[in-house]
Amino acid sequence: MLHFVKSILAALDLPVTDFNLGYFFALTVVALALLVLLVIRIIIKIIFRKKRCHTIRIKADNGNAFISGAAVMAVIKALEKEFRALTINKVNLFRCRNKPFMEVNLDFDASKGGLPDYADKFKLRVIESLDALFGIKNIKQVHLHLRHIRLNGSGIMKTAEAADDADDTLRIPETVSEIPAPAETPVKIKLEK
Repeated sequence: MLHFVKSILAALDLPVTDFNLGYFFALTVVALALLVLLVIRIIIKIIFRKKRCHTIRIKADNGNAFISGAAVMAVIKALEKEFRALTINKVNLFRCRNKPFMEVNLDFDASKGGLPDYADKFKLRVIESLDALFGIKNIKQVHLHLRHIRLNGSGIMKTAEAADDADDTLRIPETVSEIPAPAETPVKIKLEK
């Protein structure tokens, strides 16, 4: 390594002094350490990356059963009736180191309670439902992604089912005759002399 540092100093036309040798030796050690850390980071990312999967495999003695993501989505959408404050938008299935987990994108109506209570109950109910209906025992994690929130009559109304339950929503007129005429605005005219 000392020969490498001396060749760098010779290429830069710098004198070979103890200070220059020590300085460039330290720079070389730091550069190599950063390179090693970068390689380790890339290896860890490759090992622990999450991959999207479209089916969940259930192993059995006489053959495997594959449950599609659409079937899982249907089961989770059926839970909306139990959890009125949640509106499920999308369900994604992932696999990390051969352990499947799911991410559920949802909207939340905060006027019906707090999210931590709903989230814990909802996650447990999802895992129970998948086990009861399909025998899926290998999904242990359900990650929730909150996309929209509605606070006490403000915010975004998510779906038609949620709009039917809310009493403070805006009704869209079906015909033009139902649209009220705009209120007249007073106009002040200033006359100059």
